[in-house]
Amino acid sequence: MTIKCAIIDDEPLAAEMLAGYASKTPFLNLVGVYNSAIEAIRNLRSEPVDLLFLDIQMPELSGLEFATILPPETLIIFTTAFDRYAIDSYKVNTVDYLLKPITYDSFLKAADKALRRIIESKKQITYAADRFIYVKSDYKLVRINLDDILYIEGVKDYVRIVLADSSQPIMCLMNMRTLEDYLPTP
Repeated sequence: MTIKCAIIDDEPLAAEMLAGYASKTPFLNLVGVYNSAIEAIRNLRSEPVDLLFLDIQMPELSGLEFATILPPETLIIFTTAFDRYAIDSYKVNTVDYLLKPITYDSFLKAADKALRRIIESKKQITYAADRFIYVKSDYKLVRINLDDILYIEGVKDYVRIVLADSSQPIMCLMNMRTLEDYLPTP
């Protein structure tokens, strides 16, 4: 999995260092480096990113102000020389807060934390989208919404699935172990 990221920092040396770190991190795809939040707005609307490395103290629009107008799914790693903004930074979708000068080790740990958060959110989306199963019953393929299941009962080589919105249970030729393999894990 690759994370699309961008850097916003008004200090050219800091931005260059972060860009170097991003380029040597295999799961990061750096799509832009901007020296102001205003400059970034134009580009990020047409090419949204998964992750922003965002300085806080910048002219015109601070990183904290900019963070409030970002889409909620955009993750943020703040990069700043000041620790006084740490508490305020966690009011937005902050993954981490890195104090300058930033080492590659701390950069990599923060980026890895973002990667894990993205992977976890994708699992939840997949799980939410997969809220049904198909089973064979009476020579037909029946779609069952998992939220409609009241209970499941094993009857020898059959499984009886009792649904909330049906007076007839669904009988299918399979054992409980096989059905368990079909069901998503929470």
